[in-house]
Amino acid sequence: MMNARNALTRLYPRMAALALLALLASPLAVAQFNPPQKISPGPSTPQLDASYKTEAWLVYSYTIDKQGNVTDIEIHSSNGVPEVEQAVLQQLNGLQFRPATRNGEPVEVPVGPVVYTWILDIPREMGENFATMYETAWEHFRAEDYDQAFDLAARLKEASGRNAFEEVKFQILAASIANRWEDPAAELQHLKRLVEFQDLADRNLFEHPYVEPGHYALILERIQSIQLDNKMLADAQATLNKIRVRGGDEEVTARATQSQKQAQARLESMPDVATSAELTPLYRGGPGSWEMRLSRNRFTVRDVRGDIDWLYLACLGSEKRLRFPSLRAWEVPAGWRECKVEVSGRAGTRFKLHQLAPGAGEPG
Repeated sequence: MMNARNALTRLYPRMAALALLALLASPLAVAQFNPPQKISPGPSTPQLDASYKTEAWLVYSYTIDKQGNVTDIEIHSSNGVPEVEQAVLQQLNGLQFRPATRNGEPVEVPVGPVVYTWILDIPREMGENFATMYETAWEHFRAEDYDQAFDLAARLKEASGRNAFEEVKFQILAASIANRWEDPAAELQHLKRLVEFQDLADRNLFEHPYVEPGHYALILERIQSIQLDNKMLADAQATLNKIRVRGGDEEVTARATQSQKQAQARLESMPDVATSAELTPLYRGGPGSWEMRLSRNRFTVRDVRGDIDWLYLACLGSEKRLRFPSLRAWEVPAGWRECKVEVSGRAGTRFKLHQLAPGAGEPG
């Protein structure tokens, strides 16, 4: 992430960038496997600079081959800013790694998908054409014509060169439609995406928010509600913590705190807490992924409908790949804290993650 606020206060708007990296096919827990090591100068992910006055985000992947070269670079989706795409491609082509090895032999490693986001601290406004279509979509929504509202939302999502404020507005519209269609997984996905933008702006002390504080508090409360309904207790607690840290709305904080206490009391008495999950893609046609924080140290995955490629247990400072399928429940190693489960596979795959109380039998 880059924040040029201090150095460029007078010359340029404040700016920030976010990159999320996943080594999808790197079996870190397998013995004798050594991941690739970057040996070229500079950052390991693309970094834009103050010359880029247009907000942009994209999803890309690449492969580190047996010689440590970056190959097979592909941009899977973006908001359509050519100069940003070219800059990212150029920087990726300049990366050089010491290749990964397994049992001492070089192996190629696919990397990604990587989400890269570049946003500016500028007044938030929609373009005229985007705003007109956006308001028309809401007119259909208010008339309960959700199919037509969805069709317009799909067009808004594909609008080339849309700014981050427009992207946030699209996510709000899409989440609202998912709510009416009683699709909490999709609703949560859309709400969490807009939270990423606002959180990035908050961390960099932007003056111009994407969502007004009062509305943002209600969005966080809705996220917590979905998480509690799906027995995602630790995730809901993290959302509650975010509400508390932001402050400013005592009623929302009080309601969210009470909801958390009630859910915790209810779930702690259950020997088996089952959470329904669906793998959702970062880009159209891409692999699906899902993650959840754990509130218990024993867990298992059951009732899989689709294909799971891998599972990781990722904790504070430690991670390992889990053998799947497994006939027995996994256990968090002693001393590992703040753990979550990460799952990847075919988009649309559904399953249940069971968190088991000490001494509880495994689900059938």
